[in-house]
Amino acid sequence: MKNTLLINALIVAFGMGGAVSGYAHGGDVKQEEKQLKFIKNGGKTPVKTQLEQGINAYFDDVVGSGDAQAPISCGLFRIEKGNPLVYLYDYDDIKYVISGSITFSDGQQTVEGKKGDVLFFPKGAKITFSTKSSGLAWACGQRKLF
Repeated sequence: MKNTLLINALIVAFGMGGAVSGYAHGGDVKQEEKQLKFIKNGGKTPVKTQLEQGINAYFDDVVGSGDAQAPISCGLFRIEKGNPLVYLYDYDDIKYVISGSITFSDGQQTVEGKKGDVLFFPKGAKITFSTKSSGLAWACGQRKLF
């Protein structure tokens, strides 16, 4: 059920030509609201919140469900050349590479994600993110808004 929600959200987000349904940057869709919301050029939201001091990795939420039982939040992840980011997931997450390239490693497998590639990170995965230059990805996870 959890994975189905994440995959459906990704399909909806990219099946609309990159349009994202929901509120503007940092917004939260309330449970009682059942109508479509539209964020024009949501994929161009500025990504400026640094995830960890000294690491050129940034993330900003674009939309979230606000559902306490099955939260889902989506946003943009950007990484630039420099020290790698090591992240331990406490929720399921999907990343869709929009531009550039991002190297992902779980310690057993290392892949270079490029435009159009989709990666799934299950809860409990410890992932190292790096890049040779820069990369931008759409992220959708079963978590509350940051």
